Amino acid sequence: MAMSGNNGLSTLAEMQVTPFPERVVEMINDLIATGELRGGDRLTEKALSDVLGVSRTPLREAIKMLAARGLVRTRPNAGAVLSLPDAREAGELVEVMGWLWDKMAVQVVERITQAQLAEIERHHEEMGRLCEAGDMLGWAKINRRFHEAIIEASNNAVLCEIAMNLQMRIYLCFAIGQRTQERQERSNAEHGEIIDIIRAGDGARLAQALMQHTSRAFETAYETGVIQSETGEEKR
Repeated sequence: MAMSGNNGLSTLAEMQVTPFPERVVEMINDLIATGELRGGDRLTEKALSDVLGVSRTPLREAIKMLAARGLVRTRPNAGAVLSLPDAREAGELVEVMGWLWDKMAVQVVERITQAQLAEIERHHEEMGRLCEAGDMLGWAKINRRFHEAIIEASNNAVLCEIAMNLQMRIYLCFAIGQRTQERQERSNAEHGEIIDIIRAGDGARLAQALMQHTSRAFETAYETGVIQSETGEEKR
């Protein structure tokens, strides 16, 4: 597990936060999004506790929560291991997310409130500022929130719960592949088009745009070697 403290992650240990399990989960997610934790890494309690500046009790709870979400698996003689999707599973995640977008997109354009649309627009504007500032981790976190806000705008609690879990796995798998300004600018432009389609109220076009957006993120992650092949080796 290579946790070098790059990209501002070393400051996590200095942050004054309440070490509740959900917050610890977010801190681990940040390590994944920046590539300091990668698929197959052991989640060693002492190492994570030192880096994150939290005690082992909330850390253990956080690892259990990640396991329940399918992101951590237990291996004999290896303990808890981070389990990010390989190329096959990532492709399946994208496929299933596409099916969900087909259903959600129509609900989004029919049910979205002005407050929800304003929130999505705020996230888009913030991502533009973060991209210009070169804040890669900040951009990735708001990017995740942008997509979650669209899901929430379907105003279907059951569908949201299913889609949020898939979206989190997709985010953690693909986030590091977007860590260049050029890729983030391209993604921001696609987000602008998605917002325009929501305003136009075209559910079919929205589903298509969201699916294309997710598919491009998958292609980028695979091309940059972020997603592992089925043999467990990164694509070069």
